[in-house]
Amino acid sequence: MKRSLTVLWKHSADQIEPCLFCTDTRKTFMELLEELLPTFQDEGIQFAFQEERVDQEKGARVNRVTLNGIPLSSLLSAAAEGEEYCHASRCMPIRNLYLSLPGPDGILCGEAPEILFRKAILRALEDDIPGKPTTDR
Repeated sequence: MKRSLTVLWKHSADQIEPCLFCTDTRKTFMELLEELLPTFQDEGIQFAFQEERVDQEKGARVNRVTLNGIPLSSLLSAAAEGEEYCHASRCMPIRNLYLSLPGPDGILCGEAPEILFRKAILRALEDDIPGKPTTDR
């Protein structure tokens, strides 16, 4: 397990925080990260939040988050795959676990249950992530 978590938020100049929400608890992604800070400290995980303002791309506002260099949307999609393990009719998985929809002022916002955000964070801390190219040392 990695001992550091770097969150990079690339965004348009007019935004104050990432447009990411937990659908079940209504926490913002920033509130969730703040809530997890004591756990990171207890586990010896160095946490860094970085932001980069970028020019609007073709009139669209930018709202992208990466965790340890991996797009959060990819991590959430991978976390959602594990939610569909049961095929019985009485435990059908919730559809659209992770949604990316236009939000206020045309900003693309992400929504998912809090557990998926937490799983995405844990996945970003894994040493060997399937599908991510490894670097030769």
